[in-house]
This record gives sequence, structure tokens and C-alpha cells, in this order.
Amino acid sequence: MSSPPPTKPPRGVKQGKETSGLLMSVIRTLSASETNEQREKERAKLEKEYKKSDARLDELVAAHAQEIMDVMQKFSSVSAALTVWGQHCDAAVARLGACRGLLQLRRDDLKRLWADSRTHHYALQMLTDIERVVVSERESRSLVAAGRVLAAAHTLRAAQDTAATTLAHVTALHATRQHLEAKKQELVEVIVRRISEAVYRGDRGPLSLRMSARRRTALLLAELTKTEEVTDAYLQDITPEYEASLSEEDRTFETTVMISLEALGVLEQLKEATEKFKVQIQDELLEVIGSVSERIIEYGAGLPLDDVEPCEGDGVTPDAPGVTETGRALASLVQTLAHEFRATMLRNRRLLQLWRAALQRHKIPDSCLHTEQHYWSAVQQVLQLLLTEYLDIESVNLALVRGPGAAASEQGADLRLADYFAKKRPTRRRPKLFKLNVGATPAAASGARRQRYPLVCRPDPAHLHAVLPHLHALCADIEPAG
Repeated sequence: MSSPPPTKPPRGVKQGKETSGLLMSVIRTLSASETNEQREKERAKLEKEYKKSDARLDELVAAHAQEIMDVMQKFSSVSAALTVWGQHCDAAVARLGACRGLLQLRRDDLKRLWADSRTHHYALQMLTDIERVVVSERESRSLVAAGRVLAAAHTLRAAQDTAATTLAHVTALHATRQHLEAKKQELVEVIVRRISEAVYRGDRGPLSLRMSARRRTALLLAELTKTEEVTDAYLQDITPEYEASLSEEDRTFETTVMISLEALGVLEQLKEATEKFKVQIQDELLEVIGSVSERIIEYGAGLPLDDVEPCEGDGVTPDAPGVTETGRALASLVQTLAHEFRATMLRNRRLLQLWRAALQRHKIPDSCLHTEQHYWSAVQQVLQLLLTEYLDIESVNLALVRGPGAAASEQGADLRLADYFAKKRPTRRRPKLFKLNVGATPAAASGARRQRYPLVCRPDPAHLHAVLPHLHALCADIEPAG
């Protein structure tokens, strides 16, 4: 069954408590009235209530007039303050907008200044590197003059690395790079010459005051065999600071060689220096001959051999019978050279140990290093040149060319070298120490040798008697190496 539709309630029926406003209540009351009399009653009632409310309102206003005035004044003050604050806010907003615009401009300026500062920084750094590269040549020259070759090597290496990496794009430094390379080669020459001087120009006192050969050899062995086995760790403490801390009294053969080898390693020229040192062995030995010859001439032509303190095993050989005074001078030269060559060999042996350790430190194979055989081979060559000149082998050949009669007439004064060596030829086959090829030496070459070192006596084939015993003692050292 369907429910009946809702019906409108009759007028005058009270509808519960009305929560609407007064106006809506009046409208509902008037619309709910059925007759005009009811409406008039309701209107009169409303007017009465209105007048009562108006009177009540006037009483309340009169009672709270002062409070109302205070509230209005405070409201006016607050309104004025809010108006002023609003104006301040508008001004602040305007200022903030202006600041934002200025900050944007300042930001652009700061970006530009930062870019300029970075450019100036790199330009200043580049100028500093260029100045360091340019000044390094003068600095290395002063360090070499002070004897600090390792510090000079580090300076040149740093300058070359900077020029090849950081300043590789600077084309204006091409000439400077070439100068640095030339200075590097000059420094290598200086270092190799320094090593040669340490090996070939060791301690040389006056001949008349020198100690016996055995004592000199013992002292040299004590100095050069401090460490038999040398490794790359032996050279780790060789630094420019160590070099600068050494005084003249502290500089020995070993420190000089180690510093020089480390400098060559810094310059990456160890392998090239070995070739240069190997090539210069014969020239250095000729310099030794010249130095000894000058000292013999200075302390008297033909220094007596008994000035050498005799001692067992020191290599002093008595004079052969029939030796003249000039022959004694040549014998003294040969015997002194034998002592010098032995001492140089000891220094060269220690040099090879240190050089091999330096090659190992810089990871370079030691196959390029010279050996003792190279040294003794050079000794043989310079002695052959020396004997060829002093024994006047070329003039003997000319005498033989003149004819048998001329040779027979001079046999009493001059000795035929071929006959002498024929009688002394050993029975077993042995490699010849000196190849006295008669006439093989041209006259021009002989004249050049005379200019390298002075002669202590007049060349004469008869001097062979004086020098042969000392040559036999020297051969005892040379032949095992061959």
C-alpha cells in the first residue's frame, strides 16, 4: 500500500522553537495569521516589542557610552596604524623589488669578475711557470759552478717537464726548450767528466813522497770495497739535500760517483753516459800518461826508482843491467803508470758496481755497461802508442830498409826488436799483449802523440832493456782480464 501524501499543517498550529531571525519570525507570523485582526494584533505586539527593545538599546548605549567611545577611538587608532603599516609594507615590497633587480645586476657583475679573476689566475700561473723555466737555465749554471750537479739536474728536469706539459701549447718557448736541451747535454758532459776525473785523476801526491805501491793499494781497497754488493737501495738517500749537506772534507770518490750517477738518472741519460764514458777511456788514459810525464819531468828527469819504498809484493822491480840514465827515466814512467793503472782499475771496479746499481734503480738493463776488459784493452792500446814512440820503432824500420850493411853498423847501439822478441817468443800459443807492427804507425800520428804528453827522455830502441821488466809486471795484471 502506498503512503498518503504529506498535508500542510493548519494555520495557527505552533511549529516548535524557531531558530531563524526576527524578520523571518515576523514574516511567518503574519503569513500564519488568518484574519486582519490577528495580523493587527501581531503588528501592534511587534511595535510594542520594538519600542521596548529600542528603549532598552538607548539605555545600554547611554550606560556604555564611554566604553563605546573608547572602543571607537581605539578602532580609529588601529585603523590608522594598519593604514600606515600597509603603506610601509608597500614601500618594503617596492624596495625588495628594487633590491632583487640590483642583486641580479650584481650577480652578473660577480660572474664577470669571477671569470676575469680565473683568467688572471691562470695567466699569472702561466707567467710564473714561464719565468721558472727561463730562470732554471741560469739557476742550473750557478748550481753546477757550486759543484751541486744533482740539484742542477733536478732543476733542469723540472723545467723540461713544465715546458713539455703545462706550457706545451706556448709556441714562443720553442727556443727556450732547445736551450734547455742543450743545457741538459752540457750538464751530462760535465757529469761524465766529473766521473772520469774521480776515476782517472784520483789522489796523486808528489812522486818523491809517495808511499809504497802495496800500501797505496791496501788503502785504496779499504776505501773502495766498503760494500761489495751494491743494490738500488744503496742510492735511495742520494738527494739534493744530501748533496748540499756535504762539505769538502766529506766528499770522497764514492759520494762523488753516487751523486753523479743519480744526477744522470734524473736526466734519464744513464745509458747514453755509459757510451760516452766507454769511448773516453783511451783519451783519459792518455791524459794520465801526460800527467805522470809532467810530474816526472818536474821532479827531475829520470826519477830514481829506489825512491819508491821497497816492500814485499809492492811491484818494485830492480834495474836491468846496462840501463842508462835516460832509460831509468822511461822505466820510472812505466812503473809509475803501472801503479796508476792499477789504482785506476780499483776505482773503475767500484764505479762499475755503483753504475750497475744506478741502472737497476732506474730499470735500465746493464748490458750497455763497460767491463774491466774494455779498460785493460784501452791500457794495452795506450801502452802500445807509448812504447811505439819511446822505442822509436819507426826509425828502426827505416834503418832496416837502408840495407844489411847499415843495420850491421848500428847493431852495437840499436837493438833489433824482431830478433829480441823471436828469442823471447813463448812455446805455447798466447794472445799478444802488444802488437809491435814495425812501421805501422804513420809519422803524422806519431807527431800528434808527442803533442798530447811531454817526453821524459829521447826515443831510443835501446830503452827496451829498461822497461821490459816493468812491462812483465804489468802484463801479469792485464793477461787475466783478457
